[in-house]
Amino acid sequence: MHIMDLTNAVLGWLFTSLVSPFFSLLGRGLELLLLRPLDLIGLPVAGQVAVVGLLAGLLSLFLRRLLRVGEHEDSFVAAFAAKKERQKDFALLNDWKTRDLFFRVSDRDLDEDFNTYLAHRFALHGIVYLLPILFTLFWLDTVFSPDELISRVGVAAAMPLPANSYGLAGVPVALVFFIFYLLVLFTAGWRRRRCRSRQARAADHCLPAGQPDGGSA
Repeated sequence: MHIMDLTNAVLGWLFTSLVSPFFSLLGRGLELLLLRPLDLIGLPVAGQVAVVGLLAGLLSLFLRRLLRVGEHEDSFVAAFAAKKERQKDFALLNDWKTRDLFFRVSDRDLDEDFNTYLAHRFALHGIVYLLPILFTLFWLDTVFSPDELISRVGVAAAMPLPANSYGLAGVPVALVFFIFYLLVLFTAGWRRRRCRSRQARAADHCLPAGQPDGGSA
């Protein structure tokens, strides 16, 4: 119990003395460097939240490239497919006991690899997508509090809606953020798939190695 109390005291001191002041300072700096210029040029709250959503989406894409998420996924798929392909050789064994043993060991190995991949994927995607979303929404909630929104917009939302709009007084800040955040991710995913499609078509048109070009002399 003494160790637990000491640990909780140390963690509490770290949070109140280091973590909380750091994020408060960071949030204040972002407010001065990002939102204040947008406010000075007359951009409404919804526009400011939209800019934040776009920047958060770009941050997620930067973290995805920095952590090489796509490369890890492609590497796992290739290694997993190669191991599955090697299982076909087990069918050539005459002894059914040996064949069954090899299949069970291989399946267990594949299950372990897949579970490890899922754990790594969850951790990477949490860092790339979940953390930017949570921290940004928490920051927006502190900057655009309900009282601040009512004083600037008239309602506790990023943008007011006409009367009798299905009972909604306005578009929430979180909704505006997610629309533009997901827009960046969808656009990047569409470009990524288009580039891969172009590369696949280019590979199909390439001549096999050693085959002479019919147009050359």
